[in-house]
Amino acid sequence: MKKTEDLFINTLKEIKYLWCTNKILSKFVNLPEDLRLVNIKNNQIDVTTKLSLWRESNDDSNKKIHKLISSLSFHVKWENGYTEKDVSKNFINNYGFFELIGPTGHFKTSEMALYVNYLDKNTYYPLHNHEAEELYFIISGKAKFENHNGDYDILTSNKTRFHKSFEPHAITTYNNQILSFVIWKNKFEKVSKIIK
Repeated sequence: MKKTEDLFINTLKEIKYLWCTNKILSKFVNLPEDLRLVNIKNNQIDVTTKLSLWRESNDDSNKKIHKLISSLSFHVKWENGYTEKDVSKNFINNYGFFELIGPTGHFKTSEMALYVNYLDKNTYYPLHNHEAEELYFIISGKAKFENHNGDYDILTSNKTRFHKSFEPHAITTYNNQILSFVIWKNKFEKVSKIIK
């Protein structure tokens, strides 16, 4: 158990360092100082093993945090957030997230939420929205991020994308999977809805 706790603590240290060195993240929301690790039952889904095996990051600056998060894969509470009524089975098999920091996260706070998102290769995350204001920060990989108007960006390591409250957005991966932080502020209802 001590080794697992150390893994969480070391991951948080890297996130704190990232917040200190990245003005976009620190301006979006303050990272609370008083974060404490709580015991949450882990949950594994299809992407758990995929992330645990993905050890490489194309960007040297993120190799350490990528490796730490990959190592955490079997110790966190993974979720899909959707059912086959909302999305395809392929999407459910290739997508997952866990709340690392937040109201129900491994590190408890009511001030913000930080999710770790994994989306496998050749996967489309359909248009969806939520009440929270959102900032994506790409740790590793590459994906196309677009809004309902068709405006898009191709994001790679260290790139960010902001979504306003209830702004519809979608993600497409091709030959690369993607690992990202998804940071929410102002509302943490934890409900993303697919737009049909």
